[in-house]
Amino acid sequence: MRSLLAPALLAATFAGAGAQAQDFGYEAFEPSVNHIDLETCPARVTAKEVFCRATLLNDTVYVYVFEDTDEMKYVEMLTFEAGEYEITFK
Repeated sequence: MRSLLAPALLAATFAGAGAQAQDFGYEAFEPSVNHIDLETCPARVTAKEVFCRATLLNDTVYVYVFEDTDEMKYVEMLTFEAGEYEITFK
């Protein structure tokens, strides 16, 4: 259940928290949100020196962007609806 609710809860938290969302870091995200590590961030990510993680809920992919620094602070979350992404398995 946690993995299904996490993207929606984080989105709602960040939307209501404004600048305070910047205090959320990867250290808290890693153990609490089921996710996959992305080799590269999607082209829509404009921030530099970042890394990305993704979750899937129904047909929506949520991409979480974090600073690639020692602090690993949250930068932004992008949402990709069905038709906006392609998943490939090796």
